[in-house]
Amino acid sequence: MINLKERLRGGAHDADSAGLRRLAQFSIDHKALVIGLWAAAALLLTLLLPQLETVAKKQATDPIPANVPSFQALDRMEKAFNEPGSSATVFVAMHNPDGFGAARPRYEQFVERLRNQPHDVRSVRDLASDRIASHQAVSEDGTAWYLPVGLSGRLGGPDTTTAVENVRQTARQVFADSGTEVHVTGPAATFVDQIKTAESELLVISIATLILIGVILMIVYRSIVTAILPLVVIGASLAVARGILSGLGLLGMPISEYSIAFLTAILLGAGTDYSVFVIARYHERIRAGDSPAEAIVSATASIGRVVIASAMTVALALLAMVFAKLSVFTTVGPACAIAILVALAASLTLLQPILLIAAQRGRGLPGREVTARYWRRVGATVVRRPRRLLVASLVLLIALSVPLLGIQLSFDDRGGQPKDTDSNLGYALMDAHFPKDIVVSQFLLVTSPKDLRTATGLADLDQMAARVAQLPGVTRVVGVTRPTGEKLEQAQLSWQNGEIGRRLGDSVAQGNERKPDLEALRSGAHQLSDALALLRDRIDTDLAPLAQTLDGATSTAQQLNSYRPWLTKLKTMGPRIDSLAKQAPDAAAAARDAQRALVGLDPILQALNAPACSSTVQCAQIRSQLRQLTALGREGFFDDVAGLARDLRSGDTSIAAMSANLDQAMSTMDSTLATLTQMNVSQKFDQLRSGVAQLADGSAQLAGGVDALVGNTMDTLVGMGQIAGVLRASAEATTGSDSATGFYLPPDAFDNRDFAAVARQFVSHDGQAVRYIVETRIDPYSHEAVALSNAIQDTSRAALPNTELADAQTAVAGFPAINADVQRLLNGDFKLLAVATILIVGLILMMLLRSVVAPIYLVLTVMLNYTAALGLGVLVFQHLLHKPLFWPVPLLAFIILVAVGADYNMLLVSRLREESAAGLRTGVMRTVGYTGPVITSAGVIFAASMFGLMAGSVILMVQAGFVIGAGLLIDTFIVRTLTVPAIAALLGKANWWPGRAVNTGH
Repeated sequence: MINLKERLRGGAHDADSAGLRRLAQFSIDHKALVIGLWAAAALLLTLLLPQLETVAKKQATDPIPANVPSFQALDRMEKAFNEPGSSATVFVAMHNPDGFGAARPRYEQFVERLRNQPHDVRSVRDLASDRIASHQAVSEDGTAWYLPVGLSGRLGGPDTTTAVENVRQTARQVFADSGTEVHVTGPAATFVDQIKTAESELLVISIATLILIGVILMIVYRSIVTAILPLVVIGASLAVARGILSGLGLLGMPISEYSIAFLTAILLGAGTDYSVFVIARYHERIRAGDSPAEAIVSATASIGRVVIASAMTVALALLAMVFAKLSVFTTVGPACAIAILVALAASLTLLQPILLIAAQRGRGLPGREVTARYWRRVGATVVRRPRRLLVASLVLLIALSVPLLGIQLSFDDRGGQPKDTDSNLGYALMDAHFPKDIVVSQFLLVTSPKDLRTATGLADLDQMAARVAQLPGVTRVVGVTRPTGEKLEQAQLSWQNGEIGRRLGDSVAQGNERKPDLEALRSGAHQLSDALALLRDRIDTDLAPLAQTLDGATSTAQQLNSYRPWLTKLKTMGPRIDSLAKQAPDAAAAARDAQRALVGLDPILQALNAPACSSTVQCAQIRSQLRQLTALGREGFFDDVAGLARDLRSGDTSIAAMSANLDQAMSTMDSTLATLTQMNVSQKFDQLRSGVAQLADGSAQLAGGVDALVGNTMDTLVGMGQIAGVLRASAEATTGSDSATGFYLPPDAFDNRDFAAVARQFVSHDGQAVRYIVETRIDPYSHEAVALSNAIQDTSRAALPNTELADAQTAVAGFPAINADVQRLLNGDFKLLAVATILIVGLILMMLLRSVVAPIYLVLTVMLNYTAALGLGVLVFQHLLHKPLFWPVPLLAFIILVAVGADYNMLLVSRLREESAAGLRTGVMRTVGYTGPVITSAGVIFAASMFGLMAGSVILMVQAGFVIGAGLLIDTFIVRTLTVPAIAALLGKANWWPGRAVNTGH
């Protein structure tokens, strides 16, 4: 128990913890046991468990959750296009001055070996050997080429890390001594190089940090032994913490190289701070007259509560990172929290026996105070001019915060590591021979429940691509409807209109050349019509009598047939008539004689006309006969007989022959007339006349139609010429305009082998997935690229309604899309962890100080300190060094600065509460005088541990180290020295509402 004398000397305060007093007493009473346990724990954990770096490689988790939209898009694209390993694709970039042909045997061997590594390599896209795709993978000068390789795992995952290393080893083996430069690059390789760089620099960082801390401790204590004591405690803490984390890592706790780097820096800083807090109070109690053992117990009992509260604040704030979505926080936070708790335990148990052992040898004791007077003057100044100092400090903090308004976060992992890493050398090689940033291509993926290879579907797809292509920053969109990045020329309605116009123009020209033929056609039609009309008239006028004659011939033939008996008689009489013909001369002479004789009978006939003769019968008969003969003579009978005799004599053909010929002619006529009778010539003639009449009428109509046709054709040619001109003008006016040209691609275009080979890269085998490559002029790692990726997503979705794509889904895949997801998750993590950190700090401050007012302004001051530190970081890196802050820096800095700043708040305000029992003004002066050296030392030491991260080349650790280190210095020399004491002095007793100041017993 502490006696009254000790209490009067200040050996015990109302704020002391009995439990911590007992713990400290146990530690110094059993110092060998305590030191032995810590040494044994450090040794056994180091020997029995693998190194933490080894565990980190095996237990590392994916840096980005697998369920983010960009990874889901990569998974869908991988499945649709049968491209395994799309989520972790690397590019093997190769260059040989002698060209691809010279290196081809080694290249083919390399491809074959990769395909025989199924555990690491999931796909090898040998574009360089593809007839159609080779122009993509081989540079124009033929000296550089690349090979996309899909790896196992995901970006940043442990499987991918192993696969990248194995691919690099294979490449080195195959191309050794071949004159071919080869590098494995791409985002997955970049992440591996960044982790490797951090791991390789960890020892350098740790050594640099220890040196900085050692130098500061030497300056503070002006004693090598005193400076070494905290380092011994920190060394043991670090060994035990690493062993514990190694064991937890083997059990599945996520650990990364970032975890190791940050836990080392934080443990060195925070652990040293806790030791400094205890040592400072220990020295204070020594100066007050306590023995070393009493001073150790008293210091632990009084300051231990603050150390515990500080450590719990930092540990809980870091532990809250387990709820983050991004593994850079989930792996760093819990690991650092465990390290903080180990450092806390060491500062409350291991430090005490070490201090006692050193004191027993006259070491580690306080020296002469050289800064107490300075800090008391500072305290007095704050008390005299609180408003002026508060305003001045706030103006400075706000001024430092102003650059924060223009903060631009960087997502460029390439710039976060040295330029000579394998991946960065690969980027440089690719950019020198291929379009910039081809390695980090961005895809727009469209998936649909139906086949999109329809004319309408393809047109809607191209319309979507056209909208995306019009976004600021997009240089071209490459896909099935625009294989070269421009709309497929033959599928543009402007081109098709121009082609139709051209062909119409050609047709019009040909038609105009055929105008004489058209006129000839019209003339011929009229001639035909006239000829047929004339034919009809001729038939009516000329052939009608022929028909009647044919009909008459039939009846005549029938009449002639009635004379056939006479013809038969004639044939019978023919020989006799021929005989008579021989006597014809005699008959002719007799006829002439008879005619002459009749002339001589005229007188006799006159005489017989006498009446007397009439009465005589015989005379009358003779007279009658003479009259008949005379009449025959007068009628020329005898001349006719003489002529007939003469004709009979002159003929060459006999009557018999003539009658035979006549009989044969009659037989022929009978046969012919029988045929005519069967033909029904009259009916046929009527049909002929009717048909010719119809033909003539039709020909007349035809002539009229040809007239109209030729006229219409002439008019059509004129119209076609006008249309052709309009189409050509329209094509010329809309060429190059995505919004005016339209699109039509027939589905049978996919039957073309070359087109199908190109389309296979952009359309899945079932047509339900289509992708476009979106090329931009924007750095794919920049904030602008993230914004553009979001714009592409929004634009593509806006193009879906009321189209064939209404049931489709769009997603953006690629590194900018991944960074967009990272930014979204970062914003969510920042809100969650910032609120959690503020609540943790605020609640612990309330419990420690038993006040509401003080925790409020303390939290506000640490937040203002954070904005000032981050603003200074923006000013230095973004504006002066042109290196925007890496995206994890703001959140890491917030959690550490707010939590660690709360440490110093707790130390300051808890002491102020103790000292304020004698009056607030006095309490402020005493508090600043007592805590000034401690907080300054602690702040500088912690800042040095964070500045130690700048000894490396990984931009994340360099920037985080600077921002957090600068924030700790700002907090130490401005916030904790001026701002908080000034506010406390102005608030007076209200600081402790609803509580009161602590009775210290002074």
